[in-house]
Amino acid sequence: MRKLILPLAVFAAFTITSCGGEETKTSESNTDTEATEDICFYSYNEATGTQVRWTAFKTTAKKPVGGQFNQVNVTVGEKSTKITDILKTIKFNIPTSSTNTANEDRDTKIINSFFGAMDATDLIIGQVKNAEGNNESGTCTFYLTLNNVEQEVILNYTLKDALLVLMGGIDLIDFSAENAVSSLNEVCGALHTGEDGVTKTWSVVELSIETTLNKDCH
Repeated sequence: MRKLILPLAVFAAFTITSCGGEETKTSESNTDTEATEDICFYSYNEATGTQVRWTAFKTTAKKPVGGQFNQVNVTVGEKSTKITDILKTIKFNIPTSSTNTANEDRDTKIINSFFGAMDATDLIIGQVKNAEGNNESGTCTFYLTLNNVEQEVILNYTLKDALLVLMGGIDLIDFSAENAVSSLNEVCGALHTGEDGVTKTWSVVELSIETTLNKDCH
């Protein structure tokens, strides 16, 4: 009887090991199935549109003044699984008369004494030159025309679910708009004068652009 113990033990170990191997393969197969993700297509939602907000600054203390444009006209290409492909097709124009700071008197000054002091700026015109990144974040380079001057502007983008947000800034001096900044500073007068008695309007403007895309996953 003792001679049977070792062969039986070996047989039992072999059987257990074989069963264990089969269970591992099944588990890996299930993991692969569970890891399969939906493919999502993104496209521009005309009903939602695009919101362009800006923040300018006044006084030497650099106090913020916020506003937006009520009208933003956008054209975009076909749907894609890659946000960079969507961004690369964007073209837009913004009527400067749609300026809205929730202050009618200030809006009039900006439209007439700021944009009105520029050359051919009834419309701000732009299109995307390039976009680099993934479906979470990256950079987007625009050609932006303001004061009849075209410059490249780089904004950072983030995508969360279907909400696309681009943020960055421009310096109006890059668009030869010093006269427009001075014109606005003069007409605003005391409103742009700080506690130090200095009247100042900054040339740097921060931008925030948002749009909610169509997202179709399957």
